[in-house]
Amino acid sequence: MIKFIKKLNFKIDWQSKIIDLLIVIVGISIAFKLNTWNESIQSNIEIKNYLESFYEENSTNMSQLNSALEFSKTHKHNIDTLQQILLSGNYTDNRIESLSASLMILASYNPSTTTMDNIIASGEFELVKNIELRKRIIKTYNAYKNTKQLENLMSDYVNQYVTPYFFEHVRFSNFSSLDSEFVKDPKFENVVVGYGVLLNQQLQGYQSNLEKVNQLNEKLLAENVIQKSIKVSKSE
Repeated sequence: MIKFIKKLNFKIDWQSKIIDLLIVIVGISIAFKLNTWNESIQSNIEIKNYLESFYEENSTNMSQLNSALEFSKTHKHNIDTLQQILLSGNYTDNRIESLSASLMILASYNPSTTTMDNIIASGEFELVKNIELRKRIIKTYNAYKNTKQLENLMSDYVNQYVTPYFFEHVRFSNFSSLDSEFVKDPKFENVVVGYGVLLNQQLQGYQSNLEKVNQLNEKLLAENVIQKSIKVSKSE
């Protein structure tokens, strides 16, 4: 039996090991930073696209809202004229029949909410870092809901009061009177007055909504990404 044990001395190259460790750490750090940088770029692209979509959608809604507002102003003038005729007792006025037909007319505003629906469904609304802009977007799209509620109130009023009354007293084919005395009926006067009140509320709703839409557009234009996008589109 060999009783002699030869002891081997192993020398560890600590310097090399430390350098290898540093290389690994630096490599991981660089990879992490690159990944974070890529995610940041992707987030910036996504929010840029969202803001551009909000601006385009808001501009379209603004145009349609202006049309609904102008129509409602003209419509209100007709209803106010009919109301003045009835309150003055001038029941022989030839305008009564044509103006009475205005009670069957309803303004309609159907704003697009696609961008808001998409950003909420995706859970990416937090990408909008500007808190004031985020609040302005929420207020504007909530205003669309309020406007639609006012339109529904008007529609319900026409269905519950105006249409049933006209069924009894007016021929719908030419809107001539079935009962020549119906214009003197206090109930008809009440129908006209009630319609005027709701129409005025709807008109105010449109005006309030338009103010919020304009304010949102100003906020969106304040974002550099929107300004750059507009400049590019104009130059093209």
